[in-house]
Amino acid sequence: MRLLQLRYFIITAELQNITHSAKKLHISQPSLSRTIIELEKELNCNLFIRNSRSIILSEKGKHFYRKVKSSLNILDTAVQEVQTSQSPFEKVISLRCEKSSQIIPAVMQNLKQRLPNVDIQLVQRGFEDDWLDHCDFEFSTQKIKNNKNILLLKEEIFLAVSLESDLATHDFVELTDLKEQKIIMSQPNPLRSIIENFFAKNNITLRPRFVTSDITTQHQLAKSNFGVCFVPQYTWLYSNFSDTILMHLGPQKLFRNIYLSFPPSKANKKFHAQVMELIIRYFKNITEK
Repeated sequence: MRLLQLRYFIITAELQNITHSAKKLHISQPSLSRTIIELEKELNCNLFIRNSRSIILSEKGKHFYRKVKSSLNILDTAVQEVQTSQSPFEKVISLRCEKSSQIIPAVMQNLKQRLPNVDIQLVQRGFEDDWLDHCDFEFSTQKIKNNKNILLLKEEIFLAVSLESDLATHDFVELTDLKEQKIIMSQPNPLRSIIENFFAKNNITLRPRFVTSDITTQHQLAKSNFGVCFVPQYTWLYSNFSDTILMHLGPQKLFRNIYLSFPPSKANKKFHAQVMELIIRYFKNITEK
């Protein structure tokens, strides 16, 4: 089984669209389709459930995705560590986040300014249990088992609606009101899982009309009254949503936690305490503004 096959599989699994995946990989659509089919034949199972517009992972595909993603994480990290051999290894601090966030560049810039002699490496990966030892810190929306977890912030998740929306005159948005709304959501990620689980507990299934992980696109669609999107209180507001209305959900509000997580074995590493203190202070400052 070739490494390239697995990388093609990962991209296809994440984008859930052969055309978009082929474009991102700079290969032809038929070539990508053949690669996926060959992989399925080799594994003797269907990794995807196909329909006319998209493909989604089967149950076996989901299991295979988690294992392959974890293995590629380890490989990518090993390559990255070797490539940074120009810096003394003890001056390297690695941070991992679940998915891209607008707040991460600001955090990185703050660390670089305060600790210019420390090589701060940022890794964006999932949180597979068998890969945790490879990063000094994790930014996570959930506590990670066997790690020390420090709550950095608790943020409310608002609903962004157009100034022209019928919802704009409400004091808050009833959960049941969203059954009649066009929902704009990100590709599957931890934030989307938190939102969907919250609604599922209230016996509501969200069916997004438009899916994009680009925050600017979500913002503009909501502003134009194409639909409504969910906006975390702090970590998304590096985009200016002042031309929309950020509304509370009700009667039960929706929140998510952001944790700084690290294996206890990493706590004695040089510069670890300094980096941790700077990160905690940075998040404290943004919640006090």
